[in-house]
Amino acid sequence: MFKVVNAELKKIVSKPGIYILAILLAVILVLGVFIYNPSSYSTTDNTYQNLSVVSNYERFLGSATSTNDGYKDEADNALKSAITSLSYYKINGQSYESYIKYLYSDFIDKLNQYSDYSTSRNPNLNVDKTTLELYKSRVLSAYALLYETVTTGYNYGSNGAYPIITSTSNSYEFDSLYKSSYNFLSSNVNDPAPICDQFEDEYLPSLNKCLNNLKYPTLSDNFIASYSANEDSKYSTLQLRLSNILNQIQELYEEALLDNETVNLNQNMINRMADLCNRYTNTCYNYVSLIKYELKSNAFSYTSTKEQMNLLYLSSESEYNVNSNLIKYKYLFVNDKLDTDYAHPLTIGVTSNIETNAYDYAYFILKLFSFLIIVYAVMAGCHTIAGEVKEGSMRYFAIRPVSRANILFGKFLAIMTMSIIMIIFSSIIAIAVGGAVYGFDSLTILTIFNGSTAITMHPFVMILIYILSLILEVMVYLSISMLLSCLLKSDLLSVTIMLVLYLINILLPMFAGGINSWLTYYPFSHISLYSLFGSTIYANTSNFYNILLGAKVYAGTNLGLTICVILLFIIIFNTLSAYVFKKKEL
Repeated sequence: MFKVVNAELKKIVSKPGIYILAILLAVILVLGVFIYNPSSYSTTDNTYQNLSVVSNYERFLGSATSTNDGYKDEADNALKSAITSLSYYKINGQSYESYIKYLYSDFIDKLNQYSDYSTSRNPNLNVDKTTLELYKSRVLSAYALLYETVTTGYNYGSNGAYPIITSTSNSYEFDSLYKSSYNFLSSNVNDPAPICDQFEDEYLPSLNKCLNNLKYPTLSDNFIASYSANEDSKYSTLQLRLSNILNQIQELYEEALLDNETVNLNQNMINRMADLCNRYTNTCYNYVSLIKYELKSNAFSYTSTKEQMNLLYLSSESEYNVNSNLIKYKYLFVNDKLDTDYAHPLTIGVTSNIETNAYDYAYFILKLFSFLIIVYAVMAGCHTIAGEVKEGSMRYFAIRPVSRANILFGKFLAIMTMSIIMIIFSSIIAIAVGGAVYGFDSLTILTIFNGSTAITMHPFVMILIYILSLILEVMVYLSISMLLSCLLKSDLLSVTIMLVLYLINILLPMFAGGINSWLTYYPFSHISLYSLFGSTIYANTSNFYNILLGAKVYAGTNLGLTICVILLFIIIFNTLSAYVFKKKEL
């Protein structure tokens, strides 16, 4: 087999294809420097940069001369909203569902009182407009409170809690129904009775339908208590941390006031204040995110995949990503770390750090290179049997004392060897160019492996993982190409079929969401090892490059399934190729 591999490598090197590939890779490398323009991941760090100690202090707390709240108030309000939303699950011993029903019943009672008052008035007396308006305001207030409670549930769902889950269509229907019916009830007429009657006939059935379509997650008392102000709760731990940060901010501020010149000259003091202010706000938002994903994960546990695709705030997120984010924020909370203390896993369209580094650029370039390298392997694999049989050169192998299995696998190993050489060489060049242009400075990456385990690693290790993942993908596509090359007489037809298949696998993520259940059964959804290392949860889906190139994780994906699918592809298709090639007339 070694002789076959050696002969095939010499043949590959003697043909222009490998040199054309090298030229294309060089062109992409140069163009990549000009087209690579990722967004920085969202952070509040820049809010406090390049300001004096006093300026940062005032921006954090809010200036006494300004009506605007400071960043501390915004963070505290977000935190309060999340905690308040959780408390809605248990209001005076009632569930959130009971509370919604109570508000609805209260609104109906006030509506009936309004109608009764208007019909029971003595027609011989002057209209008591003041009392009429009072009843009217009670009705509108009760209706507004019902609407606000339901819609606030949606808002808390996006900002940190998830008390109500409803379908997108039901949400829109409820929103438009309220706006039109509220204006109807607000009509300025002397006799409200007909309006109340018409409201009950035209709007009430639809309102009942919308409210009945709401879903209410069931949370245990222990779950709610863990986020409430109990002595041993997560929230109690959070408050101690925030209080400590706030004390340090105050002490630093008072220290800076001792000497006005120090405020502008002591850069170390300025940086400390910026870091403390940022740590306070991000600590709050990390906790809010922890609640958000804890509740979203809970919501996934009792809804079917079909429901998830239509539910508000769940339709755009896969269960894998939600659970990955939950693991991430639990890790940050337990270790008292911030999201900005770590780099994000390498992904397309968004930097792993606040500033671009060599590893971000290298990953982007390697993703572009991967297209060409896989296409090269596909074309070489499709031609190696069908093309040589067509040309007649395969007969020379047949008359030699070499088994057909050795011929086939020798060719497979030769193409893989050349592909691996190109991948490694491209990686070295991409990292070197990235380092020269952007530098190698980077934080340690925090990645959520397999959607279940938080792991920290150097970004270079993540590049190595991607290289391994790409090599396995090349092996998968080459295995299929070799089988087609054995089955079909035309290498052109083999190439066409493989390129169409590869194009489908590239474009499919652009048109299919991460929670489509049928994608679980599509084997090519599970051949990317790299996607299991957390990059998908940081992807900027609005970025074109990410939509086209970004790593995707579909429903049901996990490490065991991915490894099994890759091995089955390689073993089954190569075994079939060996069998077909053994029977093939040369």
